[in-house]
Amino acid sequence: MTASPAPRGACPTLENPMAVADGLLARFRPETGLSPDQLTALADAADTHGNGLIEVTARGNLQVRGLSESSAAPFRDALANAGIAAQPAPAIEISPLAGDDPKAMADPRPLARALRAVCNDALAHGSLSPKLSIVLVTGGQVLLDGLKADIRLIARPDGWALELGTDTLGELNEADIPTAVAVILEALQAEGPRARASDLAAPPIAAKIENLRPLTHSSVRPSSYMVGPLSLSDHAPALRVGLPFGQVRARQVRDLAQIMAEQGVAEARTAPDRSLVLVGFDTSTLRALAPALARVGYWTRPDATGVKLSICSGAEDTDAGVIQAAELAQGFYSAAPELIDGSFHIHVSTCAKGCPHAGRPGIVLDGSQLTLYRAPDAKPLATLDPAAIETGIVSLADRIRDTRQPGETTLSVLGRLGQ
Repeated sequence: MTASPAPRGACPTLENPMAVADGLLARFRPETGLSPDQLTALADAADTHGNGLIEVTARGNLQVRGLSESSAAPFRDALANAGIAAQPAPAIEISPLAGDDPKAMADPRPLARALRAVCNDALAHGSLSPKLSIVLVTGGQVLLDGLKADIRLIARPDGWALELGTDTLGELNEADIPTAVAVILEALQAEGPRARASDLAAPPIAAKIENLRPLTHSSVRPSSYMVGPLSLSDHAPALRVGLPFGQVRARQVRDLAQIMAEQGVAEARTAPDRSLVLVGFDTSTLRALAPALARVGYWTRPDATGVKLSICSGAEDTDAGVIQAAELAQGFYSAAPELIDGSFHIHVSTCAKGCPHAGRPGIVLDGSQLTLYRAPDAKPLATLDPAAIETGIVSLADRIRDTRQPGETTLSVLGRLGQ
């Protein structure tokens, strides 16, 4: 039985999956990287207890789809038996290469551990929003700059910049940060259990933080990412691979696990922008590893065309069946790769807010209706049949090609089209 979509405003977790169009959705961040055996266990559990779809989100969380009220607990048990544990809330996000990235400004792990203790202490006195996030930005080869955060700490040569939402509060030495974050968490709890940074005024909070130095800071917000080889501090290689539009089938995760085992790769770590970072192998492995993963569907080259097409994960329930965001994106990718020019974004959900790419124009699916959303209006483009996604996308792609003028972006053409 298909679960009814739940209203947004809360986050699905491993303990409390959320009802979406194709059943219950569990989302979690593994505490550690996953070994080949753990990846196999994850794939088996997703097949047995869910619909076999596994995703890595834009923030680097794992999602498993198609669970049910009766299968969610056995799914959790299967992960626990494999030694896969979820990070606790609130999210404290650091690079998957933390401590091993020679291009990073700092090792954020000691600070992350100190902040976890601060969060645990705060939770002992009250609730925090399930959506609350703390992001530690250190630069390097896997950037977290583009992630939204309630509390953002940015490594600098002489300390850390502290941001509350989009407001820069100032600069602090690392030793002063736990106390500063405790001040912010206390203020959030005073506002209520679902309070976010946007509910707080920055000046009063800054006035309560000791040893805060004035700082005018402008962060870089990259809009794209690169897959391919990386280099670690001990000169060992790593490989960042992309999941096609963030979603793979369980069999592809088993393929990944088998290739890792054959090539002697120790673990896979989830990473932002729907990717994985593979670590724990030597340079001689790299040449064979990337082609092997490409053959089973992973993106391993920075010039992969699909990287230019960003999506919001989701599934839409229609009278004729469920449409997955990744299937829609894959249909466009297969039917019209030359039209993927980075000018638009695909969003399949029951809302058009576009998170985590808020404000970006794109195409959104509401039921079976595909529309262009480009605030403040939405324009109908096509009606899709869940059983024939590719046919519908091919038809739309043909219309774009037929009306596209030299130098015009795909987004511009979509703006002129309508049913």
